[in-house]
Amino acid sequence: MEDKIQLSVNKKPFSLQLEPAIEVAEGDRKFAATLAKGLDLLRAFQTQIGPLGNKELAELTGYPKSTITRLTYTLVKTGYLSHGKDGKFQISPRVLSLGYPLLVSQKMRHICHDYMAEIAALGNYTLGLAVHDGPSMVYIDECTGSSMNKLRLDIGARIEIVRSSVGRAYLSAIDENQRNQFFEQLAPVYGDEWPLLLPKIQQSLAEVEQRGLCLVDQEWRKDTRGVAVPLVSEDGKTVMALNCAAPVYSVSNETLEQEIGPRLVHTASNLSLLIGT
Repeated sequence: MEDKIQLSVNKKPFSLQLEPAIEVAEGDRKFAATLAKGLDLLRAFQTQIGPLGNKELAELTGYPKSTITRLTYTLVKTGYLSHGKDGKFQISPRVLSLGYPLLVSQKMRHICHDYMAEIAALGNYTLGLAVHDGPSMVYIDECTGSSMNKLRLDIGARIEIVRSSVGRAYLSAIDENQRNQFFEQLAPVYGDEWPLLLPKIQQSLAEVEQRGLCLVDQEWRKDTRGVAVPLVSEDGKTVMALNCAAPVYSVSNETLEQEIGPRLVHTASNLSLLIGT
């Protein structure tokens, strides 16, 4: 049996650009800088597949290696990290205990799931519900319409905001000032790629404004295309995005734009009334 495509992290990880906790804590006696550094270290494992050593963690977080050494020692002792290959570290299953209560308590996941399953069942599609976290979107729910679908949007998987339909749909729904600030943060991360990426992002934003949806064809992966819509609660306090993705061989752009996309727009309109209640 062929392996499924795992939608998780990028082959070329981008910098977390973490602001050192000690700078955030400056002048704030209530701020626990050591705790913040430990959390930053755990976040660093989101950037690539496989174990990380102290040197790599120091580079990703910007913290001194001596600090990283103490943090990894403590996190191993408390069960949140475990030893991997070559003396490196990997996330321990105990970390799941931090995220699971959040997933269970999120009312919108349960509300959205049946709607997503209905669309996924129409064909060889995978639907995902995602929220924003840093330079990524994080999937909090997924539905796959066929066991033959090789594309998986695993819960907890991360995808770049700027190259994905789900990310661009999210960007279309946030405040313009917030979006511009986000672009300013991303520009140095992508470097020479940014002048090429920004027009594509702006085109997607215009598509959402005109039609309520955006299509991204083989930008995140050469074998995948998807359509997405923003999902905003009626009170405006909750902003997420809903997408449908599939391998390029199984669905055309026309089907995504003319059939699946409008269904997503209609679904998001209905859900926006429910998730804010």
